[in-house]
Amino acid sequence: MSAPADEPGNPAHAIFERFLRARECREVLGCFGELCQRLGLQGNGLQLYHGLKDSLNYWSAKALWSKLDKKAGHKDYNQGTAC
Repeated sequence: MSAPADEPGNPAHAIFERFLRARECREVLGCFGELCQRLGLQGNGLQLYHGLKDSLNYWSAKALWSKLDKKAGHKDYNQGTAC
């Protein structure tokens, strides 16, 4: 059984940090795929975003969710429905 995503020492946190530091597209995609696999997530678009947001309760991820939610709420993105 895997540890909850907000537990200290959780491997998902390390994967997320690698995702944030990735410099090449191949590395970003690899980390993202590994993170989704670790968290048992599938799907795409908003379904996947909300799954990530619900599953990864980590301070660094929370900062990203906050920024993305603020950006998505902008009128250019139809208050989150276009992105």
